[in-house]
Amino acid sequence: MKVIQSTATVLTLALSCALHSLYGLTLSNKEGTAIDVTVLEIEDTRIQIRLQNGSSTWLDRDRLSSSSHQAIIELATQEQSRFQIINELLGISLLKDNKLWDDAPAEVAQRLKWPLESQTETQSSFRYYPPEAYHILEARPYSAVIYGLKSQAALISVVFANKGDFKFSKPPTKDEIKAMQAAIEHDTNNIIKRISHVLGKPEKQQYGSGRGIKQLIQRWDWNGHAFLLATQEDEYASLRITSSASANNKGRSERFSDAALRKLATQNIISRPNGDAIIGNIPMVNQGPKGYCVPATFERYMRYMQIPADMYILAMAGQTEIGGGTSLRAIINSVDGYISSQSRSMKKLNEPIKIRTIQKYIDQGLPIIWTMFSSNAYNQYANQRTIDRTAVTDWDAWAKNTKAHARSTELSKDIMSAHACLITGYNKATGELAVSDSWGPSYNERWVSAEQAEQVSQGSIYLISF
Repeated sequence: MKVIQSTATVLTLALSCALHSLYGLTLSNKEGTAIDVTVLEIEDTRIQIRLQNGSSTWLDRDRLSSSSHQAIIELATQEQSRFQIINELLGISLLKDNKLWDDAPAEVAQRLKWPLESQTETQSSFRYYPPEAYHILEARPYSAVIYGLKSQAALISVVFANKGDFKFSKPPTKDEIKAMQAAIEHDTNNIIKRISHVLGKPEKQQYGSGRGIKQLIQRWDWNGHAFLLATQEDEYASLRITSSASANNKGRSERFSDAALRKLATQNIISRPNGDAIIGNIPMVNQGPKGYCVPATFERYMRYMQIPADMYILAMAGQTEIGGGTSLRAIINSVDGYISSQSRSMKKLNEPIKIRTIQKYIDQGLPIIWTMFSSNAYNQYANQRTIDRTAVTDWDAWAKNTKAHARSTELSKDIMSAHACLITGYNKATGELAVSDSWGPSYNERWVSAEQAEQVSQGSIYLISF
């Protein structure tokens, strides 16, 4: 009986053979001494090799025999197209050459057609919530994002089946929960199988730090790129692609001293002619259609404070329920140790929402995590005030009208609309606060009176401090 394999299967097997056989060579020098080596990197005048005892060294190419020199030339030629193997494996045009980390994030996003989510002076992100037919590694991604740092791509994060984006009834049925669990298991097994065909057997290691945040991952490496698959039962299957150096450091960022971070934070304060004081350079995170306002808000704040973060991991740490709803206590307990390892600390303040309270922290360049009730009435009020504000030319008159309007407006606490967002600025003369929600760029800056903010507040604000 003749067995017919699909084109994809044949190509995957061929690519696997190409990757596994590409580096092993027997090289000889001009004196005729031969050694078996693994070629790690090829430069114009030298090569990096690994010897059979496991040590690595650099070797000048002019020391090689003519046959070995030709073998290195042929290997370099093959190397130039190896990135196509990874693109074929992933099913997307991620790479243009053999190194992703010197590409601009916007350039990578343009290749992939992933839209801009956030752009600050030092960080960027391009997030795509793709349709069902869009596949990576022959699995459906629910969220795919490129993170950029200092104008270079730093991390690709793809989340496959997960409890946040999965569609559930209210309340979810047992069959729906079983379907989610099966989808996470299926995606995990499929991804392991596909990557292992090409890059070999993965290594298992711990990644991250902090209770509820540390993960057991499976790791594959290729040419300075680490592929990290994390699976949490009943939570998600996710793949990160980062540099091997970052993976070796378990994703930790460069540590900032208190003095350096204070300077950076105060440099982010923007003073406008109308009296607005607002913090710039806060990354935006679009939580999408799921109830991840707390994890998304924490991700924004942590990244602003130069601490790597991911809302899906934070949702797991915060015991976010199916369809949304996160325990603030759980997420704070989980991130506290992680934040402490970065020389930062969490603070809870049971203070009313007043200009003098907010001013104290905004003037230090510190946003405020605000827990409140985001009812339809509140959002209509915030949207209209923000629109009206754009047409103001007489700010003295606006201040008088705003204070009079605040005294005559009453917003009720709708306990079914619990929400978390950031307070990012204030205007002392008008008595207003700038609020930023994790719903995308259109909600990056809305303005409300402090009196109305207090009316819908849950009573607590939180800081990540120096």
